[in-house]
Amino acid sequence: MKEVFRRMEALVDEGSIHYIEKNRSAVAVAAAKIAQKPVVLAAFDPTKKGGALGYFEGASLVRAINLAGEGRAPLVLLCQSAGADMSSGQLSLSGAGSVFRALKALDMPRVYLSYGPCIGAAAYMAGFCDVVLALEDASAFCLTGPKIVARAIYEETSLSAMGGAKVVAERGGVHLLSETEEAMIAHCRALMAFLRQKQVAALPPRKAWAEGETEDVIRAVVDEGSAIYLWPRWAQNATALLARIDGMRVGLFANNPRVAAGVLDKEAALKAAAFYKLCRRLQLPVISLADTPGFLPGGASEGEGVMGAGAAMMEAYLDHDAKKITVAVGNVLGGAYMAMGCREMGADAYFALERAKIGVMGAELAADILHLEKENLASYRAMHLSAEAAKKSGLVDEILSVESLRRKLSEVLR
Repeated sequence: MKEVFRRMEALVDEGSIHYIEKNRSAVAVAAAKIAQKPVVLAAFDPTKKGGALGYFEGASLVRAINLAGEGRAPLVLLCQSAGADMSSGQLSLSGAGSVFRALKALDMPRVYLSYGPCIGAAAYMAGFCDVVLALEDASAFCLTGPKIVARAIYEETSLSAMGGAKVVAERGGVHLLSETEEAMIAHCRALMAFLRQKQVAALPPRKAWAEGETEDVIRAVVDEGSAIYLWPRWAQNATALLARIDGMRVGLFANNPRVAAGVLDKEAALKAAAFYKLCRRLQLPVISLADTPGFLPGGASEGEGVMGAGAAMMEAYLDHDAKKITVAVGNVLGGAYMAMGCREMGADAYFALERAKIGVMGAELAADILHLEKENLASYRAMHLSAEAAKKSGLVDEILSVESLRRKLSEVLR
């Protein structure tokens, strides 16, 4: 059996695959089911000219994309490609352009699995997909291969240095990174199971720890075993995941105070923007769990573009048109109040845990600026930072315990 067919059949439910195009080009097309979810598959055959994308490969990919749209099914791309087919010349450019346009127009989920090097147009295709899965040591994403780089600009480099999967994952280009094909298949199957609207029965939440940190809150509210963490290597001061609450699909974005106090720097803000856009594409409600001192201040942060990234984060949140819920878990200071979602930014509900602190800045910094005496700090915290004060001001709908939060979230989601 050719490698391309082995890959396709290992990914799908046994006996469910129906080939639509098998030997017409270096791209095979099929309909199948993954975790009982109907899908359309398009897979590059690396044994045919390295899986190069020419005119006929472009036509096969466009056909698969159109079938996914007509059948209202997710599109799953299995990629390993040397890039443009040099023997097709100009027609390979036409094929690639047609693929990009069709991918952009597809309103169904688009999932990309990288089995090896993905060069040129094949690498660009990952950018048009909603979720990208890759293999740690085999996958790579580059616009041009190292041989062309060496000849064009006399730079000696390698695929792993330019666009190895680990490097790209740290930049946010890979959502789920796996050590083996079997692990990548398991990730894909979990994702497809998540995309199914119906779940027979909701699973109980995982037991929460006593501290009430953001990760503990996640454990307390999501169905056991339902969490799919995205971009774990990118901007680790922020956490993004897909999960279920009482069987209902949701996206959760949370600050991670265990890394850099959960500060919103440029990369964390870009991660949030990408996640909100993904949830909009998948029509998922978003729950934001806020525990951050705010946006990272300083000349270096400003020079890196934290302001533009913060604006992109807020714009993506405003554009998201499904239900939005925010929970103040800990610190919610300064611009983080807006960026992490609030009533004024379109949140449908805003809850706070008892220990949450919501305000313009921390008490100590405010004391320095306002020249407050130490004995007045407690009064400032109570009047300008406490969850109770925020509720009286209308910023918070309800103050909850971790134990009661899951039930309240479920009520709003329904």
